[in-house]
Amino acid sequence: MHNEHDMPALAPQSDATDIDCRGCGTCCRKGGPALHAEDLALFRAGHLAPEHCLTLRAGELARDLDGQLRPLERELVKLRPRMAAGNGDWTCLFLNQSDNRCGVYAHRPAECRALLCRDTWAIKTLHAVDRVTRLDVLAAWAEGAAERAGAAAGRTDVEQSGPAGLSDSAVPADPAASGGCAAPGVPWADILAAHEERCGYAVLAATGAALQRAADNLRARNPGMAHPMPLSEDPDGQDSPSRLAGMAGMAGMAEAAPAVATFLEAVRFDFAFRSIVRERAGVAMEELDFLLGRTLAATAAMYGVAVRMTANGPELVVLPASGK
Repeated sequence: MHNEHDMPALAPQSDATDIDCRGCGTCCRKGGPALHAEDLALFRAGHLAPEHCLTLRAGELARDLDGQLRPLERELVKLRPRMAAGNGDWTCLFLNQSDNRCGVYAHRPAECRALLCRDTWAIKTLHAVDRVTRLDVLAAWAEGAAERAGAAAGRTDVEQSGPAGLSDSAVPADPAASGGCAAPGVPWADILAAHEERCGYAVLAATGAALQRAADNLRARNPGMAHPMPLSEDPDGQDSPSRLAGMAGMAGMAEAAPAVATFLEAVRFDFAFRSIVRERAGVAMEELDFLLGRTLAATAAMYGVAVRMTANGPELVVLPASGK
């Protein structure tokens, strides 16, 4: 079972059949666009930045253009939602909800230009063509930041040697040129690969399948379950499935303990890795979901479970069938 409201759509979607766009914002509320090679110019020019993006990693469940949930064959970079996606709201961050206007309309991505709700042929044709990766965006952003920093330095030289009365203060360089995603010398390819080695969905495929079976089994044994129930990573512990079997109907759940332990270890690694990247590369919090994708805690619903933070760290719980 998945909490489908938390699953991203790959591109703006609409069921409307209007001849012309009404400016209702419906498409934008169903998710921001996936990004393509022609959109890299927007990063070079500074119209878009990594902090505006969200990466859906290979293997993550996402809703395709036909509305079906499927695992991604390869990573996809898109404009992020305006709020944390865990609340089910995937509204594009650039939509002004008071008047349904786009905040970057003059510099909107290719899919936004292609989308016409009465005829989705253009966006469906474009959608799978030349999609960008994180490394593509990082390269374009760094290139643009360097160009803007160089232009700023040139303006500084002119000001300092110009006529009296002109400011002789240095023109501030682009802040992005000195840190974060544009920081020079950061081995992003190696960093992203190291994260995937421990937190990649391909690596966790067998673990996720075991968690899904355990969650389905627990719900089947507890059809009236009204509250989240924990899955223990310690089969011999005080709260182990075998000890809770009599009162919670969890007989046969002990075999899920290794999968629970493996997944929680990956969750802890994911949290720690993000903290290290922030500290050592000077990355802003807003850039992490672009660089490393959504946290494993946020995507645990793929496997029919949820991560709950406790005083002792993260634990896995199975939610009632209603998803509450």
